[in-house]
Amino acid sequence: MGFNSVMSTAAAAAIAAMAVAAACPADAIVRSLSTFGANALRAATPEQAFSLNPAIPANVLTLPFGSLSLGTVNQFPVLGGADVQMAFVRVSLPSGSTLPAHHHPRGTEMDYIVHGTIKTGIAQEFGSDRPLVTVTASAGQLAVVPEGLIHAQTCVSHEPCVFIATFNTADPGTQLSGSSVCALSDPQVAPTLGNGLSPPMARAFCDAGVV
Repeated sequence: MGFNSVMSTAAAAAIAAMAVAAACPADAIVRSLSTFGANALRAATPEQAFSLNPAIPANVLTLPFGSLSLGTVNQFPVLGGADVQMAFVRVSLPSGSTLPAHHHPRGTEMDYIVHGTIKTGIAQEFGSDRPLVTVTASAGQLAVVPEGLIHAQTCVSHEPCVFIATFNTADPGTQLSGSSVCALSDPQVAPTLGNGLSPPMARAFCDAGVV
């Protein structure tokens, strides 16, 4: 390829880049980060950092319903790369145990079932013709939870369950439904819980232990 050809190719690329920037500045910024910033970060990142071990003891939270092994930028900085932006959680549940209702306000969740069978209940938005979507997935299968929807997972197999929840963002956020409601004032908690509970009764319910 001659000098003039190289120059014309470069000029065409520059014109195309300017066209993208003019049409959608945000796209131009993202593409620039992906092309230059992300490459530089990857070049400076040790290769072993791209291999993630979800079983590191320091990352495991042992809870009454099972255990969670966290995989965020705090544990694995590579997940926060400009062209990575992911997070994961390894969840272990005894047979019959439930990961309590919660939601991720900024992330879509995909669960890969490693062992056992998981039944996921996904509460739909207000006004939906179908208030609940139930997904049952066994080892080797996947379940998807849309961004922001309240959901809970139960291990319905006779054997213990393990699944890996992955997220399409480095910061999906997690909000537990029960404890979030109980964080409100007593007059707000009572009508939210319903069943004719008075504010003091609602507070007593929350104080008895809500996840």
